[in-house]
Formats: sequence, structure tokens, C-alpha cells
Amino acid sequence: MKYLKENNFNVVSLSKFIEYYKKGYFPPKTVSITIDDGYKSTMKAFKVLKKYNYPFTVFLYMEAIDRYPDFLTKKQLNKLKSYGKVEFGNHSYSHGHFAIIKNPTEFEKKFKEDTLKAERKFIKLLGFKPKFYAYPYGDYNNLVVKILKELGYEAGFTQDPSSAGIYSNIFAMQRQPVVGHWGSLKHFKKILNYEQLPVVEYRPKFGLINTDNINIFAKIKNWQNYISCGVYISEKGWLKLEKKENILLVKDKIKINRQKNRIGFSCFNKQTKKWATYFYMIVKE
Repeated sequence: MKYLKENNFNVVSLSKFIEYYKKGYFPPKTVSITIDDGYKSTMKAFKVLKKYNYPFTVFLYMEAIDRYPDFLTKKQLNKLKSYGKVEFGNHSYSHGHFAIIKNPTEFEKKFKEDTLKAERKFIKLLGFKPKFYAYPYGDYNNLVVKILKELGYEAGFTQDPSSAGIYSNIFAMQRQPVVGHWGSLKHFKKILNYEQLPVVEYRPKFGLINTDNINIFAKIKNWQNYISCGVYISEKGWLKLEKKENILLVKDKIKINRQKNRIGFSCFNKQTKKWATYFYMIVKE
């Protein structure tokens, strides 16, 4: 947090971040801080964030909140709430895996019931309905997004490791991890120096796919600025891309075996001297 303050980052609430997104413009060096699950250790983070007067968002795993010993109590939620700069979002009731679908009807019923159950407890503890949802384990698909829209959510947040921005899907907003071996100051500085790659079209689309063989393609804006482009697939690692003006593509079809993969495009911006990335998730039906 000291690094953010000393380097004049624009630390904003998640609501303000989404407001910028809808306007199609982010001020330079804008970041928003989120914490998943709602462990009691959130209170340690709170002390630091309050010291710097920073807003932040806690996504709550509702089955555990005010129930299991390692998680926040109602009293602690009220303390966070009284700060005035903490937002709360839904992180599901059961913290289940919501990506792979075996039976669409059963899946939809299960996810909707889980979300509504979480909402009921959320409202009971905090007095209002959440408008943001962070996917447990970063798992999501088209059907999950459809249900969240129907239930009135405004945005969904993934664990796809790249910078969110105006080219993100509002229900697949990327987030950079700062946890575990990704929690070092070196890693923190590195991810803060990334940009969003201006991807305006891509294949395969995020979410559900019905093939083992995929064509990888992306169309980018301001293509003259970008060099050294590559693509990442979870089960394959980094692969070379062909860049033809504003088109990035892998010539041959890629056979995938895993049911879930993350795909990420990466290029170096010659003008800003920064790496730009764009990540998302695909799920085999």
C-alpha cells in the first residue's frame, strides 16, 4: 500500500471502477482492491488499508461468514461497514465450482439457488443486496453470466490474471492475484506495470465451447504499437502468434484436453514500453 501511495496510484472503490468502465475511460494508474472469501485476516488488511485511507471490496463466502471460526463475524462486518469505504460483494453461498456443466437444467437450478441463498444471508447481515459477484475459484461460463444478469447483478469478477479495462466484458472483469507466491513486492510492481491489450474481438469466446480443437484469433486496436505477441493456454503454455496488422492468430488448430483452460494474449507496447495482456476462460461442454 505504501508503494501505491508513494507512486501516486489512483485507488478507487469497485463502484467507481465500474463507473469509469461504463464511461469508457480510466484515469492513469487506476486500481481497485478486492479481497475474496472474508477470512478474519481481512481485519489485518483493514488496518493497513484504513491507514492509507483506501477503499476496498470484500467478496463474502456466505456459508462461512458469521459461522465458521476463521471467518468474519457480524460484529466485524459492522466494523468494516462503519469505515464507509468498504464495499461488499457476493462470493457464493457454498464456494462451489461453477464452470463445468453436465446437465444445463440442473446446473442452472443449483447456481441460482446457491446465489439466492447467499443473498438472503447477505441481506440479513448487511441490510442490502449485493450488486457485484466474484466467481469462486475464478470459475465461470455463459450460463452463470446469464443467471447473474437475470438476478440483477451489475458486474462479475474473475481470477483471469490480467488488467481489467474498457475492453473487458463487464461480467468477466479480470483481476491480478496478489497472494501466496504472487504476494511479493516484486510481483506487485510487475503487475502494476501491465496494461490491458485492446482486444476488440477474439475466438474462441469466453465460456462454453463444444469442440476439442480450437482456432485462436484476436483483433486488436492500435496494432502498430504492438510487437512480440504471444498466446497462453493453460495446458500448453506460451505459443507463438502470427501478427498480420491488427490480427493475431495461431495458424493451426489447437487440440485441448482439459475441460477448463485460460487463454491469454500478450504483446509489448513500443510506445509505453509496457507489456499488455488480455486473459479469459474457456470451458468444454
